[in-house]
Formats: sequence, C-alpha cells, structure tokens
Amino acid sequence: MTFGRNPCRLAQWVATTVTLLVAVAVLTVVLNSGGGDRSVPSGAGDAALSGVPPRQASQSEVSLVSRMLEDLREGRRPESQDRPLAGAPVRLVQAGPDEPAPIGRLRIPAIGLRTPLLAGVYEDALREGPGHWPGTPAPGEPGNSVISGHRTTETRPFLYLDRLSPGDTITITRGGERFSYAVDDVTIVPQAGYVRYVLQQPANPRTRMVTLFACNPLTAHYQRIVVRARALDGGRPT
Repeated sequence: MTFGRNPCRLAQWVATTVTLLVAVAVLTVVLNSGGGDRSVPSGAGDAALSGVPPRQASQSEVSLVSRMLEDLREGRRPESQDRPLAGAPVRLVQAGPDEPAPIGRLRIPAIGLRTPLLAGVYEDALREGPGHWPGTPAPGEPGNSVISGHRTTETRPFLYLDRLSPGDTITITRGGERFSYAVDDVTIVPQAGYVRYVLQQPANPRTRMVTLFACNPLTAHYQRIVVRARALDGGRPT
C-alpha cells in the first residue's frame, strides 16, 4: 500500500487499522462469551422486548471474525457489519431520491457530534451521514421522528451513542428552524424486534420526540442501540 507524500492519509490508515483491531478483539471476546446480554433494560416499557435470553455465537459470526482478522493481516479493508437497517422490510426503508438529499443538521454536544441529516435510510444516504426514516414524522413535527446512522463505517456519526445519558441535548436544524430534545433513555434491543421498537409512535399524538439508532455491538448487528429523546419547550422552534 502506497501513501506517497500524504502523511494524513497514512495516519488515517493507521488509526483505522488500530480501531478495527480493537473492535475485532472486542467482538471475539463477546462471541466467545456467548453473545453477551441481549435483553432490554427494565423500565423501557412493554415494547422493549425484555426477557430475550442470551444466545451462543453462530458459526457465521465466528467465520466473520476469522475473515476480518485475515483481511487485516493482508492489508485489506475488513468486511463491514455496520448495517443498521439489516432485518427491516425493504418496503419500509427503500424510499429515497436518486442522490442523497440533506434535510437539515443534527447536533449532539455531549458527544461532539455535528453532522448533516439526510433524507432516507437507504445506503447511499447513510454513507453521507444519519438518515431520516421515510414515513415517520419530520424532525420538529408531532410524533416520533426516527433517524438511523452508522457507528463504525463511513462518517461514523453514531459511534458514541452509548455515552449519552438522560438529559443530554439533541438539536436538529431544519428549514431555518431549530428543534431541541432531551434524551429520555438509551436502550439495547435485539435485531429481531428493533423495527417495531424504533418506529413505535407515542400514545399522545401531540407528543414530539426523536429516536436515534445504530448497530450494536460495534462490529456486529445482532442488536441495536436506541436513543429516545423528547422535545423541549413543547417542540416549538428555538
């Protein structure tokens, strides 16, 4: 691999390789321990799908670890498992323009995030930044606005979702207006039930909230990390 006279590119490659090595090591430990705790924390509500028992690592997951390690040894980019929409019906996520279209900006000061927000959760959009799930209310509108993003690939906007705590602020700017939300909870849900969980709309149709989600753990996709936040100031623009 040649980097020529671009030291920044070399540094970026080294940082990416180190990150992937650590991620693969973590995944190996998780798989060897039986997949970790896949249950949803108590208090997350009936839709939280609690009580799901731990599972043993599948042969495909063990093979994935081996392929990632082999790619690293050979200097190739390891196979990505950062697919937050895996397991969702295609008809729910396919809608989107031919080219990724920004609809606003997303800011989360607690994790240093400032990023464009794209229309749609198809892969071309998620390569550019977090995407708004079609069919859910637009940010700032009544209901639950759902946003998906990557944690370990592309721009990695949701890498640190696990560091958020109740009360942390999420701000979305759209059409010249700014909407602020406060985090209610951070939840881990199994892949088998995440679609119903993240798309659930509030009982009060006037409630304004936003849901962010991404793959969990970092190098696999058998869980989702989900952040739910409720609008401040009744959801009025600030």
